[in-house]
Amino acid sequence: YPPPPPPPIGNKTAFQMEMFQDMILYEDPKWEFPRKNLVLGKTLGEGEFGKVVKATAFRLKGKAGYTTVAVKMLKDHASHSELRDLLSEFTLLKQVNHPHVIKMYGACSQDGPMYLIVEYAKYGSLRNFLRESRKVGPSYMSGNDANRNSSYLENPDERALTMGDLISFTWQISRGMQYLAEMKLVHRDLAARNVLVAEGRKMKISDFGLSRDVYEEDSYVKRSKGRIPVKWMAIESLFDHIYTTQSDVWSFGVLLWEIVTLGGNPYPGIAPERLFNLLKTGYRMEKPENCTEEMYNLMLRCWKQESNKRPIFIDISKELEKMMVKNRDYLDLAASTPADALLYDDALSEEDTPLVDSNNAPLPRTIPSTWIENKLYGRISHAFTRF
Repeated sequence: YPPPPPPPIGNKTAFQMEMFQDMILYEDPKWEFPRKNLVLGKTLGEGEFGKVVKATAFRLKGKAGYTTVAVKMLKDHASHSELRDLLSEFTLLKQVNHPHVIKMYGACSQDGPMYLIVEYAKYGSLRNFLRESRKVGPSYMSGNDANRNSSYLENPDERALTMGDLISFTWQISRGMQYLAEMKLVHRDLAARNVLVAEGRKMKISDFGLSRDVYEEDSYVKRSKGRIPVKWMAIESLFDHIYTTQSDVWSFGVLLWEIVTLGGNPYPGIAPERLFNLLKTGYRMEKPENCTEEMYNLMLRCWKQESNKRPIFIDISKELEKMMVKNRDYLDLAASTPADALLYDDALSEEDTPLVDSNNAPLPRTIPSTWIENKLYGRISHAFTRF
């Protein structure tokens, strides 16, 4: 007689049941967490295929009582590809242990949907945290303790951001990325939206759904179709589908720009298909307001066309440490942050934005596309349609 059909898997939908039939999830005793000890709460964030919810876990890692955690899961209509990405993230997070990389506590892989249980980041994504900080006025001026308000004394996390804070954020992320580079892991989607802010304004690199293990290779070539974060991607990733630690360095440069502009949209008003041409001809975003020449120079070096000419994360960390010592001035958000509405408008129309060339010379606001194409010695507009 044939073996009996497998029993129903928890509350999976018919679509998920079909999806899981050829993908058996084996339990890892070291990481498996009892589903009955997990109480799901409100949704913290969601995308097209997955979501993250706040939850409480009872007796997590043998700890008495309840612990607040975050749980990552797929939506009902997620495909094999998204499940594999979640399982890939599970595999990767088993390997990593660093104060600036999100920590995994366990998983629920049996008798129900796949859940990843990770540490809870009180302030959410860095992108939203930076944007919210623009609404906070300076709580005190440098060197004048009398101006410190009670809110700051009660909760240091509520004080206004300083330039030193922003540099600290970038340094923390660089340390996390240095660790991943040493682990031979390429993130492939480094951006402010994928960095979480925990209590004490601690940066936690997150979202390894696009990560790939490169233990045996120096690069990963993407062959499958899918959504790609064009404005954060290195030239070699856009044109040749090559992903390395040095393409993560390019993305880190864009992340620096996001931090300095307090959550601005990179290349504001520039449509992705125009970006291909602009980057290939050597043009980069101009220096944001509040940005020091030192920090902007670091961004430009991260955006070098040849990946081997970009700095490596260990050197980036050392540079940022020096900047932290030098920059102790407080940042007056009300007076100094960029006022350009394009920076914070997520429904952008295609407009021109100031760019600079590789020699840091400003460009005219309007650049004829035909001139760009001539500079490229031939049309490359087809490159965007390949994705």
